[in-house]
Order: sequence, then C-alpha cells, then structure tokens
Amino acid sequence: MKTFVKKILLIVNILLALFLSISYLSVNVSPANSWIFAFLALAYPVILILNILFVLWWLIFRKWYFLISVLSILLGWHALQSTFQFHFSKPATGPSGQKITVLTYNVRLFNYYHWNKDTSAWQRITSYIRTEKPDIVCFQEFITLPGTSHDLENLKRRLKPLSYSHVYYTDHVKGKLNFGMATFSKYPIINKKMIDFEESLNGSMYSDIVAGHDTIRLFNCHLQSIRLRKEYNDLLDSLIFNYSDKHLHDLKDISVRMRQAYIMRAGQVNKIRREIDASPYPVIVCGDFNDTPVSYAYKTMSKGLKDVFIHTGSGIGTTFRGNFPYVRIDYVFCSPELTPVNHKIGKIKLSDHYPVKAGFVINEKAGSADPHSRPTK
Repeated sequence: MKTFVKKILLIVNILLALFLSISYLSVNVSPANSWIFAFLALAYPVILILNILFVLWWLIFRKWYFLISVLSILLGWHALQSTFQFHFSKPATGPSGQKITVLTYNVRLFNYYHWNKDTSAWQRITSYIRTEKPDIVCFQEFITLPGTSHDLENLKRRLKPLSYSHVYYTDHVKGKLNFGMATFSKYPIINKKMIDFEESLNGSMYSDIVAGHDTIRLFNCHLQSIRLRKEYNDLLDSLIFNYSDKHLHDLKDISVRMRQAYIMRAGQVNKIRREIDASPYPVIVCGDFNDTPVSYAYKTMSKGLKDVFIHTGSGIGTTFRGNFPYVRIDYVFCSPELTPVNHKIGKIKLSDHYPVKAGFVINEKAGSADPHSRPTK
C-alpha cells in the first residue's frame, strides 16, 4: 500500500513539475497568439509552493525524487527572483548623482463606491503620500469630483510640493466625476504624451521630467483590467462552491473575461514598448500591469530595464490584496543609466493594491534637459 501511495505521489509530483516548467513559456508567448499559457502562469505561485512541499517531502524520506521539483524550480530562476527577494544589507554609501524617488499607487477611485467602510480614503491616501515625501507620484484608477472638496485643484493643494502634474482622463461623467490616471511631480514636466488604448478605460502616458540637470521619461501605465462584476468578486471570495448552474456559468464568464484581458494587454504592452524604445532619455516605467512576473506583459515591458524589486527589494513582492492574493502586479522598472537604491511596498489597506515606492540615483550625464522646452503645470 505504501509503495502504491508513493507511486501516485511521484506521478503527481512529475505533473506539477511539468506544469511549473510550462508556465515559464508564458513570458515568450503573446496571449494574442495563445492565451492558455497565461492562465497556467497565473497559478505559478501555487504550483511553486506545491513543488517546494514535494522537495521537503522527498527529503524527509531520503528519496532522490526531490530533484524533479528542484530542477523545475531552478529552470525558472528569474521567475523566482521576481517573486521573492532578500536584500538585508544596505551599502554604507550609495552612488553619486541626482537622487529621485517615485511612488506608484492604484488608489481604486479613492474608495468612491465604498467597497469598504472607510469613508476617509481620500484624506488618508494623500496624508500617506505627504508622509512618504516622494518626488513623483503616479496614480492609477484616479478620480476627481468637480465642484467638490475632492476636485483636482484641492488634490493638488493636498499634494504640495508636487506642483507639476500630468492628468489623463479616460472616461468621465460630465459635471460629476473624471476617471483616469495622473502623475504629480515636484520637478518640472517639460513634455507630456497620452498613450491611448482602443476600446478600454485603461491607458498609459509618459511625462518628460527635469530633475536637476537630467531629464527622464516617466511612464505611468495601467494595463487592461479584468473588470469583474461585484457578484463575481463575491464568488471568488467564497472558499466553497455549490457548483450550481449559476456558479458554473459565472466561472465560465470569468474565464472569458480573463482571456479577453490577456489578449488586450498583449497589444497594450507592445504599444508602450515601442514608446520606451523610442525614448531619447533614460526611462522609469511604473504602474499597475494587472499581470504577474511570469507573463508576456512583464517580460516585454522589462526588456533591457532593471526591475527595482529584484535589485533592492526584500521578501515576497505582493502588491495586490484582492481576489488573487499574494501576487505582484505593480512594478517599477528603470533604464541602466539609473541605479536603484531602494524598494518599499507600503502595507496600508486603503485600496485593493499596495503603494510601491522606489528610489534611484541618476548617473551623471544620463540625460540632459531640452533648454527650449517649457515646464507645464
């Protein structure tokens, strides 16, 4: 009997190691061509943990089978690095050059629709940012309410000294609310561009920012969301399904929505990537990608750039606290001309995302400002 059970466990182990290995292919396959890899990659954290448990299991029984999972884990070493990091020691002195800090945060409309009972999210989020004192803030799922205390002008006053702004509204209800994304900076913004996504409320944009004698192009990105209805969120929050016809129908609809989102993100990230490659300045790319490190979106966006979490982060890089917990979908990347010096995930529960703050040093002569360009407020 024991032999039979071990054989079954070995077969399960081999299948899990195979699934883990196949999930790595998702970074090279566009969901527009084949979306099935993206679904498998979404389960990467769970499959990884199960493989680690099998390693421990076989080690306890002194079986060489542990090598099956070890090899599959090592095959995806970069995926592991982008999920877990440990940088405990800090250098006594950092590199010389212009220092800059960026904070990116999906604020979930400042809790406009009262997803939780906190009615002070707007005030608490802005207070948090003032406490953190970043040089640049990038918001996704940003909202302003014209004619109220939560309009754009009041927000600017709350965020001082971040007096320069680039706001991109992708949707609005006239006279009631404006929805989109925004970048606020204490450094002058000399150029702005919106990157439209067709048939989507999501978007991206870049701002050319002059910090000292250097210019950087900062990309604020919000890739395609799944946009589940409230009853779908309740379904995913439930640990036990009754498997009624309605539940099965809802699960099918969720999978269709996810597939469509993966395909749309593939086109969106390709569009942003062309803008990154065309930049005359060093870049910082940040925002909510709505995708994990084991994904086509991550691989395409990070190509040739430094993932600040990998270079200076510590622990598990969880940035999302919604229906798929323990995943990292908010990122900060930078050009090789910039040196990452720190990475912090703020564990505040004011949105379904955590804010991510990153610090850089702009190496000397990394990018020079255009003297003919004028900053815009």
